[in-house]
Amino acid sequence: MSDWAVIWLGVMAIALTLMAVIQIAVLLAGFRLMRELAATVQDLRRELRPLIDKVHLIVDDAGRATTLATAQMERLDQFVSATTARVNETLEIVQGLMSGPVRQGAAVVMGIRAVIEAFRHWQRRNDQPRDEEGPTFVG
Repeated sequence: MSDWAVIWLGVMAIALTLMAVIQIAVLLAGFRLMRELAATVQDLRRELRPLIDKVHLIVDDAGRATTLATAQMERLDQFVSATTARVNETLEIVQGLMSGPVRQGAAVVMGIRAVIEAFRHWQRRNDQPRDEEGPTFVG
């Protein structure tokens, strides 16, 4: 072997060793960074846990409020429907009660008018002078 081969072999060994040292340093830095990142994530979780619990409570309360509002709206709808039905029934009853007496009252008024008209006609007939010696009297 020549001297140059030994020199190049030594340079390659040093470069290989240097690369191994750099890789080990990078791995150690990566592990340290991962530990710090894990610790930061744990701190973040610990600090955010109460906030997340509060958000869950708010969402639960909003769900209950929505359920209650829906139930109240259904009750209101049933109340309005029942009230509308009762008002319609009452109006039909009132209309039936009013139309019968109104018809009867109109019939009574017409009957009274007929009596008055008959009385006037009878009175007009009686008010006209009667000539007993009229054209049919021969004497």
